[in-house]
Amino acid sequence: MKIEDIDIIFISYDEPNAEENWAKLKNMVPWAKRIHGVKGSDNAHKEAARQAETDWFVSVDGDNEIDPVFLKIEINEIPEITCYSWCGKNNINGLIYGNGGLKVWNTNFVKHMKTHEAAVDDRAQVDFCWEKGYQNFPESFSTTVINKTPQQAWRAGFREGVKMLTVRGVLPPIDKIRQDVYWHNLHRLRIWCSVGSHVENGVFSILGARMGALMSYSDWNYINVRDFSELDKIYNKEVKGMESHDVVFKIKKLGNELREKLGFHWAYFDEEQSLHMVDLYQEAIDLGKSYYNKDQIWTSGS
Repeated sequence: MKIEDIDIIFISYDEPNAEENWAKLKNMVPWAKRIHGVKGSDNAHKEAARQAETDWFVSVDGDNEIDPVFLKIEINEIPEITCYSWCGKNNINGLIYGNGGLKVWNTNFVKHMKTHEAAVDDRAQVDFCWEKGYQNFPESFSTTVINKTPQQAWRAGFREGVKMLTVRGVLPPIDKIRQDVYWHNLHRLRIWCSVGSHVENGVFSILGARMGALMSYSDWNYINVRDFSELDKIYNKEVKGMESHDVVFKIKKLGNELREKLGFHWAYFDEEQSLHMVDLYQEAIDLGKSYYNKDQIWTSGS
């Protein structure tokens, strides 16, 4: 299966950089299609599947900028796999993992899956990655640009602040967090809650991550993280209109709450410290590549 032979569908909702990213994608991929403004992640992907004219399709998130190298990928199909997923690189904190990455979906599978707002299984309430047949690869062929506005940065941080604390999509008891939550996710959450002040609106993503983690263990229902209207209400009530210095003050205040409530002793990094952490993380990624043998399910093509 060659990427350049299948439908590529841009899925946007209200991202402030969606039009810019769509123009870039359309220039790169003239055959690309677009789904816009469909509420609910499950609904949006089902609409993409309905528009797809090929047995598989690529989904590109509205905040995503893709690497043209991706278009040359060829996949050796494995019957058990229904979604091939690659990592996205976060433009605020440098993290590289499944969040925001490009995905190749089996069209028929998407038409019948039940996730997010259509979920019948607790594991599928807040993410796709626990679906049977979902396979993630460590390489990255896209960048998630999530800092165009304070609200975009905050929402991205808040969503990961919630999702990184779940175990296969389900929130564990507060006294089982360190025991049950995958250590990689705790590491990622730690970065979300500390790094980003070196870029525009980055402090809002840090604030969002800390708020999301703490609200997960309150009377707020964590599965509402899938509902953007619900998140808009929280942002408008708690964050909208805050100046950067007020955001930093609140970040540090929430740091005390994270320590007291969840046992997380996580620092807030200023601009110089944040940039240092992003550079250090990238060095570790680059070093790791020299020891990594790529899975041959996919190749870079010609």
